[in-house]
Amino acid sequence: MAKENAVAVADKKTVVASVAGSNSFEEFANEGLEAVSSADLSIPYLRILAQLSPQVNKRDGAYVQGAEAGMIYNTVENTVFNGEEGVNVIPCYFRRVGVEWKPREKGGGFVATYSIKDSIFETTYRNDSGKDVLPNGNILETTAEFYVLLLTPDGGVRRCLITMTASQLKKARKWVTQIQTRTGIGESGNIYVMPMMSGVFNLTTVEERNDKGSWFGWEVSFVETLDKENKEQLALFHMGREFKESIMAGEVKVKKDIGDAPRVGSSKHDDDIPF
Repeated sequence: MAKENAVAVADKKTVVASVAGSNSFEEFANEGLEAVSSADLSIPYLRILAQLSPQVNKRDGAYVQGAEAGMIYNTVENTVFNGEEGVNVIPCYFRRVGVEWKPREKGGGFVATYSIKDSIFETTYRNDSGKDVLPNGNILETTAEFYVLLLTPDGGVRRCLITMTASQLKKARKWVTQIQTRTGIGESGNIYVMPMMSGVFNLTTVEERNDKGSWFGWEVSFVETLDKENKEQLALFHMGREFKESIMAGEVKVKKDIGDAPRVGSSKHDDDIPF
């Protein structure tokens, strides 16, 4: 059982999620949004800013006030979080996919997403920079996707996507292992794996390096299990389940942009991230 009011966020304040029924407009919830579909919504990414990210360049139009390399960036709200303190999230759904990209050197752009079991993986070859290249010259990049609820310092909740590729795939495996090894004991005494969206995790950023250079990567740690006896935390759990159901039903659409496209050159660097 989690301690009462123990769901912490990046600034170490207590989250009292904005999901309680104290809002006087509750009886009119979602009124006026009846025609909104997934095509009208944009799920933000949570990304680690790198030295070359436009958000940290004061002379770039995409600059975000106060942004520095190693901070965590919300791509839709243009907000940043301290990478050392991190953010708290509730993971709701995980999948590993293959993403086909047109390389930046050829204009860049998202092409398609494939199941990790798709036979298209059998058609690639590994180039000098360690990337899987398709016969058409496009890159097929193995990507771990974590759909999460972001708990913001002001007590808000945001549906977000965190992707991990290349050097960060080992972090993804570690996180999935942390999630899957959380178990509970049922009323009959049986041991079961806890639902993914019952746990709160803290994501910070750490500097990593090899002989090719340095970059920032993810560091994931478990915070606590949501308390079913706590009304606000129970509401977060159900919100996470609804998010998962929407993803599995194909109702959640994520817009991929040129900033995600990898390079195909001979360098072993993808911007600031070595492979």
